Amino acid sequence: MGRLVIKLTIIMTVVILLFMPVNRFVKDSYDYNISHAILAFKKNPYPVDIINLGASHSMYGYYFKPTGLSHLDLALPAQTIEYDFKLLKEYGKYLKPGGVVIVSISQITFANTETKNVGNYYKILDRKDIEPFNVIDYYSYLYLPGANSGSFHSALSGKLKEFRWNAHQPWANNGKNYSERKYEDVENEYKEAVETNTIEQNVQRLKDIVDYCKAKGYQVVLTMEPVHQSYQEFLTVEVMDRLVFQYLESLDLEVPFLNYMSDQRFANNKDYFIDSNHLNSKGRKMYSWIVYRDLKKLGYL
Repeated sequence: MGRLVIKLTIIMTVVILLFMPVNRFVKDSYDYNISHAILAFKKNPYPVDIINLGASHSMYGYYFKPTGLSHLDLALPAQTIEYDFKLLKEYGKYLKPGGVVIVSISQITFANTETKNVGNYYKILDRKDIEPFNVIDYYSYLYLPGANSGSFHSALSGKLKEFRWNAHQPWANNGKNYSERKYEDVENEYKEAVETNTIEQNVQRLKDIVDYCKAKGYQVVLTMEPVHQSYQEFLTVEVMDRLVFQYLESLDLEVPFLNYMSDQRFANNKDYFIDSNHLNSKGRKMYSWIVYRDLKKLGYL
């Protein structure tokens, strides 16, 4: 019996020693810490002039510091409009009187209903606002993320990005390979949303967000961030009408819509993009100045 206990102790010790660096690897990864800026704001909040909501295209889209505005970025990768609303209700109280809420609209806004990484919200939202919520998943994600296969794969994928095949590099074939894959993902997501009849709930949630902003006295504007020409080739007028504009028109929200998707100041310049769908640091700064000036023209600032 004593020998068995010793063997088990040795095995457990080895497992723990092997697991510790894996757990640290995941905890230090970019994807695991994707909400760190929001978490930092939550710990030390301050009044802000402008908030932006949305998914990754919005998260990489705005940097208002050079304009003198105080800014809170509430966009996260693959964020559903449902979580846009949850974050707005949680952090909107920090908007200055008459502050601006940018609601980013993308090709997947009305089709995206599945929260792919609910762990992103564990530290920045109250438990009651997280759906689905599981106590075991919650604590394992916070303290043992290395044991979560999804978190481990995300961390590993992030490290392996630089080793992608040439054909899978963001600008292979002048960005057309990436854009085609992205477009196929969008179409598949839209098809699934149509089949499951989930688009209407996103349409309603956008209306809820706009109504909430008006009730709170926030100035709200819809935006669509620039994409590279290689992606625009897939997003024709007919495609965008089907994916987005038919639903916007049906709502008749009576708020400004600043559509920069095909903005020629960005369209053919790879220097402004990480890939064909996301602005880089240079592009983000230029784009934010453009939005800033357009908001001033609207009388929002």
